[in-house]
Amino acid sequence: MIYYKDTHAFYDKHYNEIEDIRYEFEISGVNIDLKDQDLKNYFAWLAFEHRAYELYVQLVYDEGF
Repeated sequence: MIYYKDTHAFYDKHYNEIEDIRYEFEISGVNIDLKDQDLKNYFAWLAFEHRAYELYVQLVYDEGF
C-alpha cells in the first residue's frame, strides 16, 4: 500500500467491499471531499484504514485485550 500501482490493484480487487464501505460512510452523513484526489488511491486507503479500525475494536472490546 505504498505505491499507486499497489493501491490501484487493491481497489480493483476489492471494489465491491470498498463500495459497501463508501456507502456506509455516505448514509452516515460523512462528507468525503475528493477534490484533487486519486480516487482509487483514496478509497483503497479509506477501506484499508476502516477495516484496520474494525479489527482493532473487535480485538480490544470483543476479545478483552
